[in-house]
Amino acid sequence: LDAAFEAAFPLLYALEPEGMLDSSKNLRVLWVRALLAAAGQLDDGVARQLLPAASRWVVSAPLANTLWRPVLPKLSWVKQRTEFIDGILDDFLAVNPKGAQVVLLGSGYDTRALRYRDSGAAFYEVDLPDVIDVKRKMSSRYLDSFGEACPEGRALGADLNQAQGKVFDQVKELGLDSERPTLIVFEAVLFYLSPPAKASLLQAVAAQPNAQVVLADNLAPFVRGPARAAAEAYLEPLGLHMRAHDTLWGGAIQFVHAAREASD
Repeated sequence: LDAAFEAAFPLLYALEPEGMLDSSKNLRVLWVRALLAAAGQLDDGVARQLLPAASRWVVSAPLANTLWRPVLPKLSWVKQRTEFIDGILDDFLAVNPKGAQVVLLGSGYDTRALRYRDSGAAFYEVDLPDVIDVKRKMSSRYLDSFGEACPEGRALGADLNQAQGKVFDQVKELGLDSERPTLIVFEAVLFYLSPPAKASLLQAVAAQPNAQVVLADNLAPFVRGPARAAAEAYLEPLGLHMRAHDTLWGGAIQFVHAAREASD
């Protein structure tokens, strides 16, 4: 499946004014979300609209339920991680209807800032500069169709392997307020960080007051295996108290919701 997408990628974006945009690895997840949504397996009405108008028919509902049906089970982990994070986000926004902040680390082409734009929460996105630039163009084009303006100044172009724990200082320069309730999101980004960068970033997350973290990601080499106790043994000393935990693939993917304060 990955090889097929790599081969088809130039064709899917052949008519885009931005050319081939960015790496196919990041964009592949956007296509998967659109495909799962078209198949009725994911609640994401935005993903497809961010795809090129000339080629998004490839993940239309008729094809999703016929041609692509055999591959859908292989994509179930994207559905699982999305629903886990969205569920935590929904609860967080319900408890914090005003003044909430959400920080998407390694945001890629995440659609949450668009899907939840009427929630009243301020979304901050962090990813490589090239990814941020392309996402801004996509978001602007999508919002233009509704006569809405794209929020300015809430996206940071940074390499998390280099910025590590200092990334929050940079996001605060964009307006992040440490006194307001904040949900920090990791979705399949820690895979790409070195162990020192991963540790530094998680320590910085734990140092943010009024913060919660939700992740669907890899915590190796610090956490291995499916046991909740193993994840707690790593996160508790950082000051992050577990609220929810699950795993996939024997612990290769950790689903974690934790907060600086223990749950009631």
